[in-house]
Amino acid sequence: MRRYIFIIVLVFLLPQGLYTQDFREISREELRSKIEGYWLGQLVGNYMGFPFEFVFSDEPAPVFIDRYYNATDSADIRMNKTDRRGNVNIFADALGGAWSDDDSDIEFVTLHTVEANGLDLNYQEITEAWKKHINRFIWVSNRKARDLMDVGLVAPDTGKKENNPYWFAIDPQLVNEIWSVFYPGMVSQAVSRAEWGARITSDDWGTHPTIFYGALYSAAFFEKDVAKLYDIGMSYVPESSPFYKGLQDVKRWHAEFEDWRDTREQIKKHYLHYPKVVENPWFYEVSAMINGL
Repeated sequence: MRRYIFIIVLVFLLPQGLYTQDFREISREELRSKIEGYWLGQLVGNYMGFPFEFVFSDEPAPVFIDRYYNATDSADIRMNKTDRRGNVNIFADALGGAWSDDDSDIEFVTLHTVEANGLDLNYQEITEAWKKHINRFIWVSNRKARDLMDVGLVAPDTGKKENNPYWFAIDPQLVNEIWSVFYPGMVSQAVSRAEWGARITSDDWGTHPTIFYGALYSAAFFEKDVAKLYDIGMSYVPESSPFYKGLQDVKRWHAEFEDWRDTREQIKKHYLHYPKVVENPWFYEVSAMINGL
C-alpha cells in the first residue's frame, strides 16, 4: 500500500482568499523529493552565482550562467578569481562536499537548534546557538547582530533599527527558507516563523522579502503555477510596504517586456538606491529591496 503523509493546511486561508480551508495530501516520496529540491536548488544557485558576486551590478552577465565556473575556467568572463568565490570546486572537493557559506550554513544552525529545542524554540535559544556556531564569514546585518550578542543583546533586539544599522540588508531572506520546509503547505505558519527568524537581524520592511519567499517556498509544495505562487507571496506582504510596491512593479514590467533584461533595468533604475538613507553606496547592492525583487 502506498504510504502518504497527510498535512492539514488550515493555514492556506490567505488574506485575499486565494485558498479555502482544506486538507491536502502529499506522498512521502514526493515530499522528500521536494525537500531535496529545495536544498539542492539553493546550493546550485548559490555556487553557480558565487564566482560572479558583485561583478555584474550595472549590466547583466554577457552569457547565461548555466554551469559552474571557476578561476581556471572563466571563459574570459569577468569573475572573482582571487578568493574562494572563484574556487568553489577546490573547497568543495577538499571538504568532501561539506562546504557552504553564509547564504546556506545558518540554516544548518537553525536545523540543529530546532532538533534540540523543537519548532517553538525561542529567541534566547536561537541567540545561544548563534553565539556558539555562527562566528566566521558573516557580514552586514548578520555580523552586526552577532556582535550585539557579544555585548548582551538577545534577538530580536539584535535586529532592531536602533541597534542594527543594517536592518534593511539582504541577510534574512537567504537563511530562513528552512521554515517553509518545516511547514510545507502550511503557509501562514511558515511565514510567521520565517519573519520570526528575520527579526534576529532585521526590522521593518527589511523582513518583508523574507515573508514573501517564506510563502513561496511553503506554497510550492502543492502549487506549481509560478504566477499563482507570486500572488500568494504578495498576499502576505503588508500593502503599505515599499517592498509590496516593488512586487507590483515587477509584475507589471514582466507583463510589459518580453526580454527579462528590460525588466532588470527597470528594477535597477527604480530600486537600486533604496533606502536612500544609507551612508555607504556599496550597501545599496546588499539591500533586501533590490535583491528581494
